[in-house]
Amino acid sequence: MLLDTIPLNDGCQIPQIGFGTCLMPSPDTERLVGTALVAGYRHIDTARYYRNEARVGKAVPPVTCPENRCGSPANCPSARTHVRQAIDASVGELGTHPDLYLIHWPQQGHYAQTWRALQEAQADGRLRSVGVSDFHRGHLERILGDGGIRPAVNCADLGIAVQAWSPLGAGAVLRDRTIASVAQDVGRSSAQVILRWHLRRGDPVMPKAGAGPRIRENLASDDFVLSPGDMTRTDRIDRGERGRSGPRPAAA
Repeated sequence: MLLDTIPLNDGCQIPQIGFGTCLMPSPDTERLVGTALVAGYRHIDTARYYRNEARVGKAVPPVTCPENRCGSPANCPSARTHVRQAIDASVGELGTHPDLYLIHWPQQGHYAQTWRALQEAQADGRLRSVGVSDFHRGHLERILGDGGIRPAVNCADLGIAVQAWSPLGAGAVLRDRTIASVAQDVGRSSAQVILRWHLRRGDPVMPKAGAGPRIRENLASDDFVLSPGDMTRTDRIDRGERGRSGPRPAAA
């Protein structure tokens, strides 16, 4: 199956639909990632924090490089050393270099140094693309104000691709009545409607699934149409910060 790709501001591209492995029980990781690859996924999300890189690496062939989310250092005298060690550890467990490496969270006092270290790793050819996750505009303005390059992933109004991590809201949004109504109208599942809404917006998405049928169902979210009216109905369920399901990034 040929997946649509999203162009990044550094000239690279990533498949628009990816497979998430956040905190996936380790015995299942290798099997489910293997199932996703067979189904056609070519964009796999992992992280040092997830503690599953070795199992992801066993399932992913060298030609299919995953995305990795690097944790920002908490107390480290040298961000450069920390980042290089983190990259080395990821490469060792994955058995390949990640195509896209992100700062997972804008930890106060450290993320600007970490971003400079990631840029150096990219310039050295150790990483193809670098980006950030959970950054507010103030965080972005700080790293750009320090003379940094624009991240490849995070914020559209700065020419940066917005990636939808946990696009199904850990399952909570699947129970929304509006989504259920649209799904009934188009003859698809609620999950497919949500993912298709993201794809129409141009967002890369990283849904997680724990079984083969759901893995394949999510991947089939790009083969049907949502009308402008369906898109508008879905737009209206946005609750802004009130609808956030995870923690809020600290102020810059």
